[in-house]
Amino acid sequence: MSTFRANLQKQPVKTPRRLWIEAIVIGIASEGILAGALMLLGNPTAFGPLLVFVIAVVLGWRYGPLRGAVASIAPIGVFVVAEIIRDLLGGTGGAGIVGTIVIGIAVSLMIAFAAFLAGAIRTRYRPRPPA
Repeated sequence: MSTFRANLQKQPVKTPRRLWIEAIVIGIASEGILAGALMLLGNPTAFGPLLVFVIAVVLGWRYGPLRGAVASIAPIGVFVVAEIIRDLLGGTGGAGIVGTIVIGIAVSLMIAFAAFLAGAIRTRYRPRPPA
């Protein structure tokens, strides 16, 4: 036995609000890093946008079906708003305001489905401790 008292740090309490904020911040950060990396490479391939689905599946697996789906589509909402602002300020190219919104909704539905499915599978088949 040691004569020194053990320094047991308390785990922070994971409230529902904290879990929601944590999931959304991690979703925005991870997809922002992916978008930044694709912009820095200058050569976006077909594998870059597919990694968005990998991020959505990981968020769904980690935070559950609802939190994971919301966290995976929150960055898409930010990207849609940024594209609309860029279009309104006179940026060239793009799909226009209505096209951007429709594309954003379609992508959000696909990504949310991937995150929801991963979270639902995990909650359904999660091993339960013996009673």
